[in-house]
Amino acid sequence: MRIKSNRSGRCVGTGFIALDVIRSAVSDNTTLERRHAGGSCGNVLADLAFLGMHASAVGRIGNDVAGGELLADLRRCGVDVTLLAVEEGRRTPVVIQETIVDARGGRRHRFSRACPVCGAAMAGYRPVLDSGIQDIATALPEHEVFFFDRVAPGTLTLARRSRELGALVVFEPSGVKDEALFVECLNVSHVFKYSHERLSGLEALVRRARPPLEIQTLGADGLRFRLRGTGGRPDWVSLEALPAPSVRDAAGSGDWCTAGLVLRMAQQGLTSLQRFKQDLVVAALQFGQALAALNCSYDGARGLMYAVTRGRALDAAERLIQKKRPRLPPIADANTSGIRNDRACTVCTSDLLQYHA
Repeated sequence: MRIKSNRSGRCVGTGFIALDVIRSAVSDNTTLERRHAGGSCGNVLADLAFLGMHASAVGRIGNDVAGGELLADLRRCGVDVTLLAVEEGRRTPVVIQETIVDARGGRRHRFSRACPVCGAAMAGYRPVLDSGIQDIATALPEHEVFFFDRVAPGTLTLARRSRELGALVVFEPSGVKDEALFVECLNVSHVFKYSHERLSGLEALVRRARPPLEIQTLGADGLRFRLRGTGGRPDWVSLEALPAPSVRDAAGSGDWCTAGLVLRMAQQGLTSLQRFKQDLVVAALQFGQALAALNCSYDGARGLMYAVTRGRALDAAERLIQKKRPRLPPIADANTSGIRNDRACTVCTSDLLQYHA
């Protein structure tokens, strides 16, 4: 089945929204630096907007240089930032991704929350405040999907309201801090997706909540999922990873997989357990896996969208699912635009450092 390229519903997302700073060494003294909106929630929303779904961001960032760049990039991607509060005297979260090329030409990346030049610590995530949550809930646009990746009381309130209004609730955490609150988030979620590398030993918590669809990603080994609600103990269903045309950077693969899953489920109207059929879930996950594989050919968590059009990405994903070779532009340096610097501290400018203490 071909994926529609027109707008398909709306996803509201809240969680980790940050400015991604992608740094690649060009020579001993020169670094290529690109800055894009990111964070897991930011990436999923931008991916969805690119794929043809309305996307709205909810959260808090700072009134600083990083915040301005983040907002500009989200708007370019087509994400609605009306409910992304810009706060005076606060800093915007920043994540540094450094791409390292070894002697054999192999590429890997590492993430940091500190400036690679001066060592200044970047700001962290701040959840939406309970004091303003009712105003936010009232202001939310109509939406078919609610996505969140961080555990917080205010976020849980928004998730509950969305579910009550008939939205599909997707929860993709990166950690467990408050077990009781974590279980409440599981209880309100239709879809629980997590990385085996980041989260493990969750069986006891999951048994207390039993989310209808549980998805565990396994990196290069693909993923597995299980459906609940039909009685008995659900069995895991495994899906192998789809082969990437080439592997340049695996960052953001999980976010593309989530975006593909959300888009396909929204198109299929999967907003209740009664509609969760195994074949439909498999099709949605394979579409997400195809997008994840395609993005591996480019630098950065969202390199695919800067290299090809939406239509070309959708066609390439469909061909990959059909085990055909996708038609993509040449891989070599598709994302070479950026700021070149040697020892300039371009990440934490004076505008950012004035809030560093």
